[in-house]
Amino acid sequence: MKNRIAASVALAAALTLGMSGCSLIAHNATGVEYAPSDGVQVTSEGVALRNIMLVADETGKNFNLVFTSVNETGAPAQVSLNMKSEGADATLEFLAPEGTTSFGNPEADEQVLVTSLADLQAGQTVKTYFTINGTGDLVEFIPLLDGTLKEYQQYVLAAGASQLGEIADIAKMTEAEIADAAKAAGETVEEFTKRVTEEAAAATKAG
Repeated sequence: MKNRIAASVALAAALTLGMSGCSLIAHNATGVEYAPSDGVQVTSEGVALRNIMLVADETGKNFNLVFTSVNETGAPAQVSLNMKSEGADATLEFLAPEGTTSFGNPEADEQVLVTSLADLQAGQTVKTYFTINGTGDLVEFIPLLDGTLKEYQQYVLAAGASQLGEIADIAKMTEAEIADAAKAAGETVEEFTKRVTEEAAAATKAG
C-alpha cells in the first residue's frame, strides 16, 4: 500500500562595542534546541517531533503536516496539535508509532495528516499547542510553506486530499468524499476504508 495517508550582522554596532572596550555577555547558543531546517521541533517524555512544517495543497487553503517522529517510549504515543489563529482553530490527533516514522509524503509509505487553515497562507506561521501522551505546555509557531521550493513539491497534495484530515469521522463522509480521499491517498476505496477504520480504533484504544 503506497500512502500512509517548516542574520544580518550590525557591523557598525559591533565596531562601537569593540572600540568602547565593553564586554558583551551572550547566551550560549549551543545549549538551545533548534531545528536545522525550515521546520520546528518539540520534545516531551521520550517523544520528539522533528522538522515540523505545514505545506499548502493545490488550493492553498489546506495544509499537509510534514514531520518526523522519534518515539523512544516503547509504545505508540498519543499526540495532539491545536493550531490557533484569528480565524482558525484546528486540531490534529494521531499516534506516533515506536521508533522513527516520517509523515506527509504522499508518494511514499507515510501517513498524511491534513488540516484546513482558510485564513492563513504560505509564508505565515500558526501558533500551535502540542500535547504528547497527556503532557501539554508545549508551544511552537509552525511555518506554512508551499511548493515554491523544489524540496517541498512532493508534499503538495491535490485539492481532494483535504478529506484525509477527517479520517476519524469517516462514518460522516459521503461515498464521493471517501472515493476522493482514497484517490488522493493512492489507495482503493476498500484499502482506504480499512486503514482509516483500523487507525481510528487504535487511536480510541490509546486514548
